[in-house]
Amino acid sequence: MKRSVKLIKVLAGVLLIPAGIILGFLLFLTVTDFHPSGKESIVIRGNGMILPPLKTDFTFLTWNIGYSGLGKKMDFFYEGGTRVRPEKNEFTGYQEGIYQCLSSMDSVDFILLQETDIHSKRSYFTDEVVEIGKIFPGRCSLFAKNYDSRFVPVPLNNPMGRVVSGIACYPKYKPIAAERIDFGTRFSWPKQLVLLKRCIMVLRYQLSSGKELVIVNLHNSTFDKGGTLRKRELKKLHSYVLSEYTKGNYVITGGDWNTNPRGFRPESVISGDLAKAIDPVLDSTFLPGWRFAFDPLAPSNRDVDMPYQKGKTKTTIIDFYVVSPNVEVESIHTVATGFNFSDHQPVVMKVILK
Repeated sequence: MKRSVKLIKVLAGVLLIPAGIILGFLLFLTVTDFHPSGKESIVIRGNGMILPPLKTDFTFLTWNIGYSGLGKKMDFFYEGGTRVRPEKNEFTGYQEGIYQCLSSMDSVDFILLQETDIHSKRSYFTDEVVEIGKIFPGRCSLFAKNYDSRFVPVPLNNPMGRVVSGIACYPKYKPIAAERIDFGTRFSWPKQLVLLKRCIMVLRYQLSSGKELVIVNLHNSTFDKGGTLRKRELKKLHSYVLSEYTKGNYVITGGDWNTNPRGFRPESVISGDLAKAIDPVLDSTFLPGWRFAFDPLAPSNRDVDMPYQKGKTKTTIIDFYVVSPNVEVESIHTVATGFNFSDHQPVVMKVILK
């Protein structure tokens, strides 16, 4: 009997060891969790030019660069693939391709980027914000963090590890102010400890008319069953940009929406790619009368459940702009990169302020 009791105690002790390790790990992540403020100023690095007082035409580029880790040969475990990060030589190739593409876009006024790492295992701890800034020495550089986890433990056999990432902007003109506005959307605990804290980046420019040009860079939620978080983000965004337009300001919002733009039809894609729609669709009450600007002929994003194969890999359009009624879209097109360097393709737009 005494032996049985002793054996039970030993087994109980053995079982408590992994439980204690797990609880200790969760405590560590909870204590070190990223808690952004609801609204905070963004440091504007670099000089940039002064906005010409009579300028009314502007060009934009939005691109989710996938931290230089989701090029053509990659799949990703979060979305049905098996890989966590590319080999170092693959990463370097994707990175160089992204930098060359951005360098060719030097004439664009505003460059909006998403999934830009500054200290992550998945991107070999490269500070991409600084490195991309070297391509544009005459521009401002702004960064808003939306992901900061000390250790992402999945997959268990090859954890993602440390991740620090966010959205970045490289405007040709120096804004009068820049803010990070938190969406306040979170997954439930403990999932929130290893996933993103979504936000928008807002840049403001004073115009000669007394009004302001308000530019919003965003990257909305994904891995969100039923789109609950994304709906809350869109509701908050709707209120914010509408309030700015009501003041008479010009509002341009661009980025990775992780949903299709209003008016998108998969059959319009003529690039030879297999196109799909994403549910849930944008509600008709979201910014009625505003222009959803996208290139209907080419996809901006591809699934990463497999390496990219044209005609086999599913694609869609989730990178686009929404502009206020006082902004006229003169042109928009998706830059064909063949998804060689990222799972997204750049989208370039030209607008005129009415």
